[in-house]
Amino acid sequence: MCRGVQHPLRGLFLRNYLLQCTRNILPDVEQEASGEGTDTGTVKDSIDFILLNFAEMNKLWVRMQHQGHTRDKDKREQERRELRILVGTNLVRLSQLECVDIDLYKKMVLSCILEQCVSCRDPIAQEYLMECIIQVFPDEFHLQTLNIYLKSCADLHQDVNVKNIVIALIDR
Repeated sequence: MCRGVQHPLRGLFLRNYLLQCTRNILPDVEQEASGEGTDTGTVKDSIDFILLNFAEMNKLWVRMQHQGHTRDKDKREQERRELRILVGTNLVRLSQLECVDIDLYKKMVLSCILEQCVSCRDPIAQEYLMECIIQVFPDEFHLQTLNIYLKSCADLHQDVNVKNIVIALIDR
């Protein structure tokens, strides 16, 4: 149902609603229960679901910049800045999963987030998402993945203020 929505703003809010509805339903366990007839899933299933939702929401959010007339560009950018919190809620939800440890974060979570961030080639989205990663995940995760994070900073769009991102990381 969520994939069928063509309008980026409506799709963004629909996917946010989906994330809110599944907040308490997504599994947060490392292994499946061995009982018969249970299809509960694991934390990896939750991570896959949230990352897919994040990727789709990011695409919709970036696509909003191309909606409407060129004379309304400043208004659209302001609207996008106001709506960025909707995309960031996916990262907050990922950070709330208790079974996500440093290995799972390094292998599954961070690599997918950074890939999505770098590939969107939108300065507003890249700067916000990089700062969001810094804010929502624990310091221990950042210390273990500092090289990966900083290498991806080099791949960002030239209009992204990398200095602010590095300062936010240092302040953390």
